Amino acid sequence: MKRVITMILAVLLLMSALPMNALAATKYTVYISSTGSGTLNLRSGPGKDYDVKGYVSHGDRVTLLDEEDEWSEVRTGSGRTGWIKTKYIDGTTRSLGSGYKYVKTNGGSINLRTGAGTGYGVKGSVANGAKVKVLNTEDNWARVTVQSSGATGWIMAKYLSDTAPGGGSSSSEDSGVVSGGTQQVYRVTSSTLNVRAGAGTGYALRATLYAGRAFKVLGSSGNWFRISTLTGNITGWVSKTYTAAGATATVTAGSLNMRASASSSGRYIKSLPYGARVNVLSVTGNWARVTHGGNTGYVSMSYLRF
Repeated sequence: MKRVITMILAVLLLMSALPMNALAATKYTVYISSTGSGTLNLRSGPGKDYDVKGYVSHGDRVTLLDEEDEWSEVRTGSGRTGWIKTKYIDGTTRSLGSGYKYVKTNGGSINLRTGAGTGYGVKGSVANGAKVKVLNTEDNWARVTVQSSGATGWIMAKYLSDTAPGGGSSSSEDSGVVSGGTQQVYRVTSSTLNVRAGAGTGYALRATLYAGRAFKVLGSSGNWFRISTLTGNITGWVSKTYTAAGATATVTAGSLNMRASASSSGRYIKSLPYGARVNVLSVTGNWARVTHGGNTGYVSMSYLRF
């Protein structure tokens, strides 16, 4: 009997040493901040595939119960519970404000943690210049949602700034995007490459790309690219380590005109024969910027096979 009591006491002592979020989720009072003055769906689970069980309105005060990926579970004033997108939650700490802030470091990334303290687990990283939304604060820590990935976690409040590093917009979130709506094209260099829901290995797996697969870069955070396949059927985050700029495609038309700009009225450069292999650098709408035989120009994506 004494041995059983000793074991129980040992277990209780171990539990008391765990961080609070290991025993029960901390609850916060927050506000709904939709894109307008309308309502948001309150769903039965963390995703658009779950049933709508009610609605919350812009400005409603709710209690935050749990979070999963880009979704948060809340309880309304009437006691109804459900899930909404985390990005529609606003903070309560007026000293920091409840709008968007920028992460400003000495140039590196900082850890995104599961709780307000260095003793909590690391769930990802946030790059210098990243745009975040402040949800609430605790001591010297701020709970934020990273705009580019939707990831939510805790960072030290001292790294938050009203302006992006350099006084402009964040460059780290868009370093893979060329101005004017043009995206760089990259390819997979490893045998397989996981596409995840956020910028880190701790995020859910969405899909797997295979060697040579081409994709568009939509943005970046640290060592991660936010990407979309050329068909748009797969989007998410991949590690930059296993990618390289440019991708090879084959001409499927009998003769394909290369032009000086991304338009059918662009200056004619030359014609590419059926089966010609080109190196694709970037895409603008339905046009690809390619190189072939020492020439660089634009061709229609409709006549390329990757």
